[in-house]
Amino acid sequence: MSTSLKRLLAASLVLGPTTGFLAGRLTAPDTGDGPVLRELAQQRALLEEHLARAEAPPPEVRCAVAAPTGSTVDAQWLRTELAQVLREELALHAGAPDAAPRPPPSSEPPARSLTAHQDGLQVVDRAISARRWTTEDAAALRRVLPDMTASQRTEVIRHLLTTLNSNTLEVQTQGPPF
Repeated sequence: MSTSLKRLLAASLVLGPTTGFLAGRLTAPDTGDGPVLRELAQQRALLEEHLARAEAPPPEVRCAVAAPTGSTVDAQWLRTELAQVLREELALHAGAPDAAPRPPPSSEPPARSLTAHQDGLQVVDRAISARRWTTEDAAALRRVLPDMTASQRTEVIRHLLTTLNSNTLEVQTQGPPF
């Protein structure tokens, strides 16, 4: 191959892609970056303005303060007045008897709550034996929950939730399970 042919081939290998790139850049449609670049320039100017304000020394503030005079509040007198008001308020509230004496809390829950507790446990146990929790089961449990004490309610709900979390019951309810 002759040297002039080699030079022509080398020139076309270099100039071909370069010419194609330049032609593509010149004929490419506008991407619409102009408004974005203008907005970025505005944001940069605002940021620089805020930074300049933050770095500037704070303005000097002068305020007039009255010199203490003989008419200041006497701290001892204020303590005495406050103590007197507190004593009066405490006497009013301590001397007020309750409307009715409260009976001591019973350690045994009422019979109605015991029945509701047993009914709630039976609803859950029936569902466990049927291996499904239905809307009727949820409604039955909702009916008896208000009659239980807080600890009984916690026990029944814990029993149900433990069973539900172990995936031994198929939940067939719409909405909350209890």
